[in-house]
Amino acid sequence: SRGDSQGGRNHDRHDRRGGGRWGNRNSNDNNSGSNQRHDRQPAKKEITDDDALKALLSSANDRKRQREEEDRKRPGGNRRNNDNRNNNDRGRYGSDSRGDVDNKHGRPHSSSSSRDDNRKEQRGNRWASRDDEKRQRRDHHQQQEKDDKKNVEHKNYDDAKQDNNEKTEEEANAKPKQKANFGLSGALTKDADGGGNVYKGVVLKFQEPAEARAPNTQWRFYVFKGKEMVETLHVAKQSAYLIGRNTEIADIPMHHGSLSGQHSVLQYRALPLKDDPTRVSCQPYIMDLESTNGTFLNGVKIDPARYYQLKKGDVLTFGASTREYVLMTENTTSVK
Repeated sequence: SRGDSQGGRNHDRHDRRGGGRWGNRNSNDNNSGSNQRHDRQPAKKEITDDDALKALLSSANDRKRQREEEDRKRPGGNRRNNDNRNNNDRGRYGSDSRGDVDNKHGRPHSSSSSRDDNRKEQRGNRWASRDDEKRQRRDHHQQQEKDDKKNVEHKNYDDAKQDNNEKTEEEANAKPKQKANFGLSGALTKDADGGGNVYKGVVLKFQEPAEARAPNTQWRFYVFKGKEMVETLHVAKQSAYLIGRNTEIADIPMHHGSLSGQHSVLQYRALPLKDDPTRVSCQPYIMDLESTNGTFLNGVKIDPARYYQLKKGDVLTFGASTREYVLMTENTTSVK
């Protein structure tokens, strides 16, 4: 039995190696069978672009369904990520990009570039709307400021107009103020018996005041014509000296044709002192008697019918006469 088993094993080994009595036939049979099997296989079918596109779409849809199932199984799935994935799939494989063809290059448009253009357009629209809102607010604010300014101007105009109307009414209702009258009162034209001021039958244009006094100081007029002194007049013996061209009544007659008959008057007045009202001081005053050509004190024309106090060294001129009358006191050699 042991020898049979050993021989059987050797026979099997010889058969496997292709040797032996039936080795060649079996190999030939195997080769013929393989050839017959190869002949029976159908020819390979050509894969077109449509078939490849369909296969690509089906695999994409399978992946999409697989992701959706995973998202549904996941608790609290991110809807935003799902939307982004759907948008990406739609941009890559959707019908919108599949049907669009670039006429220039003959290939589908890029969905990412279209999304970027859409986003830029939306962003530009948002910025444009914001700019419009800002512009509208600015215009509204400017218009409101203009309206407020106009209202203030109208209000100020109305207030000013109302104030003018009130002032006009007040001025119309108010009594006119009495102005100062420096004219003669006419009292000088009364008769001497009735209290008037008549001298040698001639009505004088002035009347001495109550404070008229003869001075204690020896006042004098030094008369100059040019640089030459032509005359000295002593004017301290009475309370008033009439100056004029009327020789009948004038105390200091003058013959120049520009002077009036009663031209002016030198009047002494005893008035209380400002420092001590109990004491009085007698000082000289000059008054123009409404002469035609005026009286001048130190080169300045004085108003008529008004007293002007004189001081030592003052210069008087009358009318168009060139003679100067310098007021000085006795033994005065200079004026400081």
